[in-house]
Amino acid sequence: MLLSEIINSANLSTKNFRVKFEKAGVAKYISHLDLNRIFSRAIARAGIEVAHSEGFNPHPKIAFVSALSLGTESFCEFADMKIIDTDNISESEIFDRLKNVFPSGINIKEVYAPKLDFKYIDRTRFYIFVKPTGFGASDLEELFSGDVTVEKKPGIVINLRDYTDNIAISDGDYIKIDAVVKTNREMFLNPENIIKGVNAKYIVEDYFIQKIEMYDKDLNIFV
Repeated sequence: MLLSEIINSANLSTKNFRVKFEKAGVAKYISHLDLNRIFSRAIARAGIEVAHSEGFNPHPKIAFVSALSLGTESFCEFADMKIIDTDNISESEIFDRLKNVFPSGINIKEVYAPKLDFKYIDRTRFYIFVKPTGFGASDLEELFSGDVTVEKKPGIVINLRDYTDNIAISDGDYIKIDAVVKTNREMFLNPENIIKGVNAKYIVEDYFIQKIEMYDKDLNIFV
């Protein structure tokens, strides 16, 4: 987009859209920075005009929820974008344009008008799959029934019980840890810290993590 077009776009009608998408399979190895670039290019290929910030270095007005750890799959990612709405474009048309322009693993699930700001995200459900090596599901149930302390950041030790609402354990080829954790502005837990908690007593040789759903403070599904 030319600079003159960006300046002129400031006076055009705009509309906000929220895109809910999956980031799974090979896409789980796409970094947050690369994801931003992929979205910008895909939106351009779809023929959708995004509003830009003003100033000498304008950026497309696209915002994502907090970045995922590389290698984590997610079935509930969100991107908000401000569209220049010259043709009164609809949510269904945005969806149809976007659904086939992303690389493998990035799957568009829904497009709609945002209802809540990202700051209202309070908790997130993760499935953490751990290969049992010298421990079983019952051992992890016992472990998480009590206090489990980990070093969240260098010099900052936390009790996982303070950051989790619920941890449920299911047996299988990989033990599933179903954890609802706090991910708000005051208390934020990366699910990798739950692996640290297991490693404090056992040795985890193989695991993978899936982000399943996000909630507001009343545990309503975030949309």
